Amino acid sequence: MKRPALAAALVLIAISILIVAYRIVSLGYPVTPARPDYVWTFRFDGMLQGAGKDPLFLLSLPSQEHGQIILEESIGSGSMNFNLLKEYDNRIGVWSGRPQREGEHISYRATILFQHKGLDGTVMPLRSSYPYGVADEQIALIEQLTGQWRAMSLSTRTQVVLGFARTGTAGSGNDPGLVKLDKALEGYDDITRLLVLLAAVSVPARTVEGVELVEGVAGSTLPWVEAWTGRNWEHIDPERMEVVSSAKKFLPLSVGGMSAIRISAGRLSMKRFELTRDIMSRWRIFFERVSRSDRFLDVWSLFRIPPEFQQTFRILLLVPLGALLIALLRNIVGFQTFGIFMPVLMALAFRSTGLVYGLGIFAAIIAIGYTARRFLNRMRLLLVPRMSVLVSFVIFCFLILALVGNKLGLRQFMAVGLLPFVILTMTIERFFVIVEEHGVKTALQTSAGSAAVAVITYLIIQWEVLQITFFVYPELILFVMGLQILVGRYTGYRLSELVRFRSFRSSGR
Repeated sequence: MKRPALAAALVLIAISILIVAYRIVSLGYPVTPARPDYVWTFRFDGMLQGAGKDPLFLLSLPSQEHGQIILEESIGSGSMNFNLLKEYDNRIGVWSGRPQREGEHISYRATILFQHKGLDGTVMPLRSSYPYGVADEQIALIEQLTGQWRAMSLSTRTQVVLGFARTGTAGSGNDPGLVKLDKALEGYDDITRLLVLLAAVSVPARTVEGVELVEGVAGSTLPWVEAWTGRNWEHIDPERMEVVSSAKKFLPLSVGGMSAIRISAGRLSMKRFELTRDIMSRWRIFFERVSRSDRFLDVWSLFRIPPEFQQTFRILLLVPLGALLIALLRNIVGFQTFGIFMPVLMALAFRSTGLVYGLGIFAAIIAIGYTARRFLNRMRLLLVPRMSVLVSFVIFCFLILALVGNKLGLRQFMAVGLLPFVILTMTIERFFVIVEEHGVKTALQTSAGSAAVAVITYLIIQWEVLQITFFVYPELILFVMGLQILVGRYTGYRLSELVRFRSFRSSGR
């Protein structure tokens, strides 16, 4: 193999691999974009009553700041107005206006992908402040009584606080300091008590309100506390004062003590939260992400072209792979075909006619066209007029098939117009020449080889996994080009030749 060809192939392959690696490592693209992922559909429905006034209804919505990706959203507001606000890390949907006399149905729906990734362990959040209403003298006393806990590690501090919040002075031997601490915390509810203790020992904490991530319907939200353990936020059940296992998931709606549902000058006669889990291909997920990204490779991604053209490019990107397959089957395996591109074009046409009908139509057109070509041979026409007559004849055959298909209700016959009629015309000419020069057997073998390659190519371009992979990583075409160059420099024996001349090899021994 000559060095220029080898160098060009290796450069193309290396560029393709580097771009794909950059997308995966730096931009977070999926290694297997066609693999399905689980997403959750969150839905809220409520009936808002105004009682003669203009109510204001606020609902905390899922936010990307809470470690999830919002793929799709839809809002139902009826005759009311809807606005979206941002408060710290919270997204607030605001419905305002005068509802109808019988009430106004409002709804929100979102498709959510959960990343399940903790925050960066090297970045510690700021120390959480004390809840509103705790007096300064109480804070000073509580910090004095918990001073020894602050010398412990962050995770140990959290466990000690949870143990005290759960049992109080029980089992502590009536330690005077713990008795004073328990008395200083009297009158506070469980969540406030926990937040005060965590703040006193310098453990960042926050209150969260949301719903448990299980399929079903709920009538209200759940409050909980999240404490920073040094690596991520741990979910704490305020009733049991225990850290909830990471296997149990929740959907946070509001963070920082803000109520998930707020309403003024009205009431909700009905409210319900619903969660369902669905399967979505990763390419759909990254379509949503890339469409909102401003990174260079995302801006110049095929996801940015209009959706009506994306399906076409998903097929078009696999044509080079089909051409590589033909090169392998012809130059290395030894398949005989009518030309180079005819099998690829036939495979593209089979997507509309179907594989079985397409092969049948291909065989019928070749047989009928060969008969017509033998008849034209008696007229001794020149090449160009003869080919023009054959083109007209092939199109006339398409017309007859379409009329028969319409009569029989076979849409596959009406899709024959997508077959490459010029290629079929050239194939009929090649078939006739091969019959005249090499015999019917060789012509039939070439026809069978062309049909086999077209079928294999069709199965490849119909493979959705490859379609999506090449659509997400179009630079893989450079990889295919490198392989095509390598195949093009192959000058060894074909596999069919090894089989064909095996008798010479055995006789030489």
